[in-house]
Amino acid sequence: MTPLRLKFMKIKLFLVVILFISAILRLWNLGGNPPGLTPDEAALGYNAYSILKTGRDEYGQILPVVFKSFGDYKPGLYVYLTVPSVAIFGLTEFAVRFPSALSGILIILLIYKIITLLTAHYRTSIAAAIIAALNPWLITFSRGAWEANITLTLTLVGIYFFLRALKEPFFMIYSSSFFSLTLLTYQGAKFSTAIVVAIFVLAYFKDLIKLPKKTLGIAGLVGLLISLPIIFSIFQGKAGRLEVFTIFSYPRPLIYTQNFLDEGQEKLGSPVYYLFHSETFNYARGIMGRWFNHFSGKFLFFEGDYASPRHSPPNMGVLLNLELILLILGFVYLVNSKEKFKWFILPWLLLAPLPAVLSRDQVNAVRSINMVVPLILISAFGTIYLFEMLGRFKLKTLFCVVFCLFYILNFVYFLDSYFIHQPLHNAKYWYYGYKQVVNKVWLVRDNYKKTVIQQSYNQPYIYFLFYTRFDPARYQKQANLVLSGPDVGLVDYVDNVEFKNLNLPDLRNQNNYLIVADYAKIPDEVIKGIPEFRLLEDIDYRSGDVAFRIIETK
Repeated sequence: MTPLRLKFMKIKLFLVVILFISAILRLWNLGGNPPGLTPDEAALGYNAYSILKTGRDEYGQILPVVFKSFGDYKPGLYVYLTVPSVAIFGLTEFAVRFPSALSGILIILLIYKIITLLTAHYRTSIAAAIIAALNPWLITFSRGAWEANITLTLTLVGIYFFLRALKEPFFMIYSSSFFSLTLLTYQGAKFSTAIVVAIFVLAYFKDLIKLPKKTLGIAGLVGLLISLPIIFSIFQGKAGRLEVFTIFSYPRPLIYTQNFLDEGQEKLGSPVYYLFHSETFNYARGIMGRWFNHFSGKFLFFEGDYASPRHSPPNMGVLLNLELILLILGFVYLVNSKEKFKWFILPWLLLAPLPAVLSRDQVNAVRSINMVVPLILISAFGTIYLFEMLGRFKLKTLFCVVFCLFYILNFVYFLDSYFIHQPLHNAKYWYYGYKQVVNKVWLVRDNYKKTVIQQSYNQPYIYFLFYTRFDPARYQKQANLVLSGPDVGLVDYVDNVEFKNLNLPDLRNQNNYLIVADYAKIPDEVIKGIPEFRLLEDIDYRSGDVAFRIIETK
């Protein structure tokens, strides 16, 4: 065996080990941590189950491309990817999350392949694969049924084929296809994919115009055909959530603006107003603030998505702390580099937060998830740069060992946060308790005159469908979503279980009712103060706090 072949075999073996570790981190206890299902996860799973059993979604639509869900409309590729998973594993938390976990493992391989195409330096490719495998952001979103995670994988496949197409033009058709598939996966991909495609076209424009025009035309046509259902859905009013979540849907109240102007004795519509206090100026200020938030230490290294704790484990950023050193060195390397790839890595990093920046949240780890790829690439270049610098010192081996040791300790801290603390600390953000409620209530519901569950935008009905594996054909006949906003609605019943906004004094005189509500609705004072109520059981969070209470009327 030649030394070169032996080298490649070692590299492949190392990559297999990295992928194996990645699989363990993403698949171990996947059904139990995160500690509960979100309503969206339950809806994805139940609709996959419905498609599997009947070929229709929960509302009876035959094989839809865009699924109606809680009044919102979701591109349906994740549902169809979940169908074989549900067929194999059953309708379980693991089955719903498995497509995302598998996608998360593929991300590692794709990052390795992309770096190899860019540099042909296998040390950099392996470094990128290791950093990606241990990345908190990627692990977190690989362990939940996140459409954005599938979208990121499809985006990387599109990039991989784009880079291959520069030498083998036919691959541009594959690239266009996978970029277009992101639109069938996630609403936010309309913007995030457009950013990636625009950056790559600009960075490699001179190479693109040399490709056969026929191939480019076919690639564009294929991409358009795949995207048509999503384009049509926009004109059919199925993009309401984009309006609800955009920052431009939340102007300041006029009275707030007027009071602010009165402080400086300024007038609405005056030159000073348009220069300093207009709504346009306010939007620009909000957008820039959100953009800087996504590059802050608070988001990247210390707290993560503080606007939505479900998106990151407690006391953890989306990156490991030691990556700060690698990022700094990686920036230095790229700025001084003459390689063409820096002209898409750096612009991609700068523009990747835009889908999140233009939303109402101060930070959002879901909509900004594309940031993670350029951050990993920069960290990989920084890693090689670091070890090259350490190689100049006599104690280079010691320095390398010390750095790796601290990196491992940093990662162990993340493991402790995610696998030990999150199941207790973040249980309420993952809607823990609904599964336990369904298991308790469903078996005894026929023993009562009426079973009433507290209505909520947490969509309790979907948990009853999911955890009872309710016959989809039977539910399609009774499905009735009552819209209560531009992108959200509520379901009032599943079979003989009702979901209502509870007014407990009105229920005290109802005999033989089974009632379920959270602790805020049924505190101890209610149990003690209304003798007609009898507490049957508390459903507790793992921390010991009460999540739900099950009571009956005498």
